[in-house]
Amino acid sequence: MSDDSSLPPPDSKPSEANATRRRFLRGGAAAAPVLMTLASRPVLGAQVCQTASAFGSMGSGRAAQVVCSGRTPDYWANEQSFPSWPAPYTAAAVKADPLAGRDARTPTLFQSCFAGSTQYHNKTLLDVLHTGGGSPNDVARHCVAAMLNVAAGLAPVLTIPKICGMWQDFSTRGYYEPTAGVRWDNSRLVAYLRSTMPN
Repeated sequence: MSDDSSLPPPDSKPSEANATRRRFLRGGAAAAPVLMTLASRPVLGAQVCQTASAFGSMGSGRAAQVVCSGRTPDYWANEQSFPSWPAPYTAAAVKADPLAGRDARTPTLFQSCFAGSTQYHNKTLLDVLHTGGGSPNDVARHCVAAMLNVAAGLAPVLTIPKICGMWQDFSTRGYYEPTAGVRWDNSRLVAYLRSTMPN
């Protein structure tokens, strides 16, 4: 039988240590949602991304979170990425190989994806990815990367027609409107497209 003489009587006031313990536990319970939020963030090169209109409004609504894991223009421009270019796009010429069942393919032209563009006449997607400098090259490079990301299933908040529309608007007007009255210059448009490309 244990000795209960060291325990306080049931009607005595709780000790300061017990009160401190309760405050700590209550504080810990309040912090649990914060810890759960941190633990549920996307990992391994993915991040929560938004549609252009949501990004443009800078709202903090509670819309369903979509995770993007798109790749940057530098990734797609690297020769090691060529085999992972999604169909129907081709980075470089591919020779026919009847034994492997592979047809010859030519590099995809920028104009074939971004119809009506005259700025990169007879340039391939890869040529545009390798362009340097500021506007409009930075926007064109990021539009190409975004298009490849969509085709590869890495940027579900975008569509290829939406990206083509972004380029069309920007190349003809010098800005893109994600929502009426909001104008994105090249740096803002690139910032948005980069938000879908954590890799």
